[in-house]
Amino acid sequence: MEAQDRGKKAAGERAVVDLVKPGMKLGLGTGSTAYWAIVKTGELYRAGKLPGLVVVPTSFDTEIQCQSEGLAVRTLASPEVDGQLDLYLDGADEFTPTLDCIKGGGAAQLQEKIVCDASKSFVIIADESKAVAHLGTKFPVPVEIASLARLPLTRRLEALGAKVVLRYGKGKAGPVVTDNGNLILDLTFEHPVDCGLMEAKIQTLTGVIEVGLFAGRAQLAYLGRSDGTCDVLTPRRD
Repeated sequence: MEAQDRGKKAAGERAVVDLVKPGMKLGLGTGSTAYWAIVKTGELYRAGKLPGLVVVPTSFDTEIQCQSEGLAVRTLASPEVDGQLDLYLDGADEFTPTLDCIKGGGAAQLQEKIVCDASKSFVIIADESKAVAHLGTKFPVPVEIASLARLPLTRRLEALGAKVVLRYGKGKAGPVVTDNGNLILDLTFEHPVDCGLMEAKIQTLTGVIEVGLFAGRAQLAYLGRSDGTCDVLTPRRD
């Protein structure tokens, strides 16, 4: 196993062991770190250690993995969930000491933010490469958009200081199409962005469905290291 994968595995497994309890309504994220959290949740569920647990996935990919693990998959509209979750576990493409983060490398930021905001608690699970001083200059900020708005939004986002690139697919011809039938614009900035301010600005633009900036939402971060250990971080308050 690669060093980075050991960190992802450590973070995902430790968070599940520490935080997931019987009877919970659990949101599960999308990506290579969430994968390990889903595997561990499935292992404990099948062993009878998490009776009554129900899970809400954030993408088709996560739904398929949860089903393969034998988990009780529901939606936010299911009667036993009723639009409210206890905990949401998911990775981050980058996160800062204040636990502001970028999500959406897997093009699922709309579902992820819906599930996040329906949860009492959001906990980041990530390897140490995802911890950064600031956001916006390296890993792209994804923006899910209505296809009709692509060119007008490109101009408006450029006016905010972003370099804008339409995300293209791998293994398919043409651009990435999200689970919701929309396109993704990836933004990078010359200077670091204020996560909350930029999130609010982008969300006001007509044609934007959702932006992958998550400001002030995470309560904890489980930071897995290459030696298989894991640190638990709380938001730094300046």
